[in-house]
Amino acid sequence: MKAMKVLALAIVASAVTFVACQKEEDTLNTVSLEGKAAKPWNMISYKGMIERLEHYDKTRKPVLEQALGFEDTRINYYSIETIENYIKYVKQLSKEKGIELTGINFVSGAYPEDANYGTPNYQHFMFMPTTNVNGKNVGFDPMLSTKDKVVTIKEMLASFGYNWVYDSKEDYENRNTISKEIQNNFSKRNRKTDLDSGAANVSNIAPPYH
Repeated sequence: MKAMKVLALAIVASAVTFVACQKEEDTLNTVSLEGKAAKPWNMISYKGMIERLEHYDKTRKPVLEQALGFEDTRINYYSIETIENYIKYVKQLSKEKGIELTGINFVSGAYPEDANYGTPNYQHFMFMPTTNVNGKNVGFDPMLSTKDKVVTIKEMLASFGYNWVYDSKEDYENRNTISKEIQNNFSKRNRKTDLDSGAANVSNIAPPYH
């Protein structure tokens, strides 16, 4: 429960700054597993919050409104139960398979304009679990991974023809170079059988207000 509260604070911070960010610092030492929780290391002051909000208002909001024609999502809301259940589930899967769960990435996405789910054309966050692979903190799929093999988000997205470039500096610097394999998988995407992933989504967003 205490760990869930820390994660909830991280979601709020991510939504306020409009970015999906992660910190490799180990936060376990800030939370007592039993008894009273210690004050989280990532608490911010109101002045610090206002600085971030105002900078977003000045540098992001006008650009997005001009490009989209409306104010994009600013808040992603998830109930405590939703957050708790998701973390419990991915922790359980990871433990069963002997995989270290290092954290959760909050990744920006946007519902397609013709989507029959979510709120079409508005931004949202996706949860993606992370683990340590060759000394790097990367997104992985706890559902598809086994005790013998960690299946990364990068390789699964590549199998559907999407080039994920956010696991490392090297990937990002070469983001404009798309392999022939990914290009080929992209051309076959519509014929490929879909798979459930270990990522999660579906939140209440604002704007828009209904």
